[in-house]
Amino acid sequence: MDHRQRPHFVLALEPVDTAVRAARDTVRAALEDWDRRDVNGDLELITSELVTNAIRHANTVTLVLYLPDDKTVVVEVWDDNPQGPAAPIPDLQAEGGRGLMLVGALSHSWGWRSTGGGKVTWAQTTTS
Repeated sequence: MDHRQRPHFVLALEPVDTAVRAARDTVRAALEDWDRRDVNGDLELITSELVTNAIRHANTVTLVLYLPDDKTVVVEVWDDNPQGPAAPIPDLQAEGGRGLMLVGALSHSWGWRSTGGGKVTWAQTTTS
């Protein structure tokens, strides 16, 4: 199947706190529509962390979700900030700063790439 025929979803988000819940809800609904299961909620948590980072550091945020094959799910968060994400040194006493560690632990792979107007941060995982 051509990649353009594979299920995909694109959602522009306002860079506000409520965007995180909207992104999670969208991921859950899309997976249900595609008859995929995020058994442990890993993809929702990954999405939350990527969108949270974007709304803190960018003015435009777009969520992209797609199925490149029968087992893999990719979530991408596009934003207008060209600076790549940096995983901070974990401070176990801090209230935050562990988002990218969670993304790394819950995904099969993750990364980022520059675009003409910012960057894309992505994570790849599997569903059942």
